[in-house]
Amino acid sequence: MSKSVRFRFGRADWVALSTTLARRPWHFRVVTLVASLSVMVFVMAWVRSDLDPNRSMLSDVLAGERKWWPFVGFLGLFSAGMMFRHLLVGLSARFGFSSMPIADREIAVDLDAEGVRAVATDGSGFDWRFTWNDVTRLIETPERLILATGARRGLPIPRAAFARDVDFERFRKELLARLPKGVPHDRA
Repeated sequence: MSKSVRFRFGRADWVALSTTLARRPWHFRVVTLVASLSVMVFVMAWVRSDLDPNRSMLSDVLAGERKWWPFVGFLGLFSAGMMFRHLLVGLSARFGFSSMPIADREIAVDLDAEGVRAVATDGSGFDWRFTWNDVTRLIETPERLILATGARRGLPIPRAAFARDVDFERFRKELLARLPKGVPHDRA
């Protein structure tokens, strides 16, 4: 049974890890967006207009005056950013990859009874060990398995690291067998 794998930690792995961990369910994104925009609308209804103290800023915005178009544009960009935050995180990860200490290095991942150990094979000093109880979520995509160990941390294991699909399935089954009960297993 395969308990270890080696692969080159590439830009695609880092972007997939960052994007997958930052992605939230649609319902969560919609509720967050509606709540944020509602707070902005309440604040605009509370703040008085600079032109007429008897009117609110919201009434000026809704009147459609041109001076408010940049503000409405900002609300549109804010809304798009809230809905597609995971893509912005992926873009940031793409540009920041080269500054990572393990960028384009070969990583050896070993599974044992206590947890997972990921080590750079070139002797650069990267050595990360975490227990099975540290795993908060397993995300399975068509290209890789991602072991999330926190809101912004995890280990991607690419399918391409295995010579055959049978080897990948053995590794996947070993991983699933060792995860503690109650750890969510998501398929993205």
